[in-house]
Amino acid sequence: MVDDSRLLAQGMEECLKKLGLKTSSLTDSTKVIDFVKKNKPRFILTDIMMPIVDGFALCNMIKAENNLKDIRVAMISSKIFDTDRERAYRAGAEAFIEKADSLDLQAKRVKELFNEPVQVRFWGTRGSVPVPGRATIKYGGNTPCVEVRPGGDSIIIFDAGTGIRVLGDDLTKKKAKIRAHIFFSHFHWDHIQGLPFFGPAYLQDNHIYFYGYEDNEARLGKIISDQMESTYYPVPITRFGAKIHFKPIVGEKDYQIENFVISTICLNHPGNTLGYMLRHRTKLIAYLSDNEVAHHKKEEVNEYNNKIVNFAKGADLLIVDAQYNANQYKTKRGWGHSNYLDILEIGLSAKVKRIALFHHDPARTDDDMDEIVSECRAIIKDRGSETDCFGAQEGMVVTL
Repeated sequence: MVDDSRLLAQGMEECLKKLGLKTSSLTDSTKVIDFVKKNKPRFILTDIMMPIVDGFALCNMIKAENNLKDIRVAMISSKIFDTDRERAYRAGAEAFIEKADSLDLQAKRVKELFNEPVQVRFWGTRGSVPVPGRATIKYGGNTPCVEVRPGGDSIIIFDAGTGIRVLGDDLTKKKAKIRAHIFFSHFHWDHIQGLPFFGPAYLQDNHIYFYGYEDNEARLGKIISDQMESTYYPVPITRFGAKIHFKPIVGEKDYQIENFVISTICLNHPGNTLGYMLRHRTKLIAYLSDNEVAHHKKEEVNEYNNKIVNFAKGADLLIVDAQYNANQYKTKRGWGHSNYLDILEIGLSAKVKRIALFHHDPARTDDDMDEIVSECRAIIKDRGSETDCFGAQEGMVVTL
């Protein structure tokens, strides 16, 4: 705990100790770096307004040190302006706690942050078109939407298919301000069609960041807003009440965003399509929806497949397009989707810990998916691999 007020620093220290956390407090921010290097705490809670080295500068200094950058930082302040929140997140803080609450409530929030795991939840798993009905109850009929909660205040969302409507309902019920980072793999209809029904976008005080493959903000904004023009939808994007930010992405790069890193890769699918690798703390989550890898035997991996293997290498979770079976792929080669057996080879070659088969074909029933998962698991067992493989299901939560 870092605060130039000895009373507040020691008061928070005592509250945290009552909750079972081993805690130290400092009132001189110029001594923090030396203390941190020596003691290597797992978590730092720092005030913003401090003499000489303020909270923003302190957070930047910690994140600039290679051997310290994985230490988690939260900021606490009586300043509740959006500009200060934005500066805190840009500096690498994962949460912003208001001093308006009691010390006990502030300490409880820190304890929650300290224990929050990285969680992945599937809200839409189907490809191409929604398919509600009895045959898709288990794996779901909504089109792609995956939520990642890395701990802290931010929500990371991959794609905005029809599943994002249900996610939005869940977030709205909680009545909390949200910061949502929505990463579009591409702008085919099944990946954007749920966005007009995303409830948090209509609420003030929320911040929503849109990321996608375009070379400027205006073009990205136009693509996202066009489906809400009157010809297609009665409510224009200008009715969004949240603060909207358009963040274009071009090509294959690493992006430091708040307290996580997003790496991009261009995928083999019609149009500009991106795959993402989320790096947070020690966890790696690869999201490779809508991607066609070359058909191959395991000893005949081509250059593009090798590129995918290297990108996904060592991931804790690989969420990956597995739309076709072998017979489907024979007639749909070049459509931009993969045979699930080829995807299994990619995952095994990349030595990922878990493979989530994703973007299920609209014609695939729950029984079909069960057979596919069983086949993949049998192959993994025969290979002597420890990789886990499962079919992504709506509502499923994976904790990393």
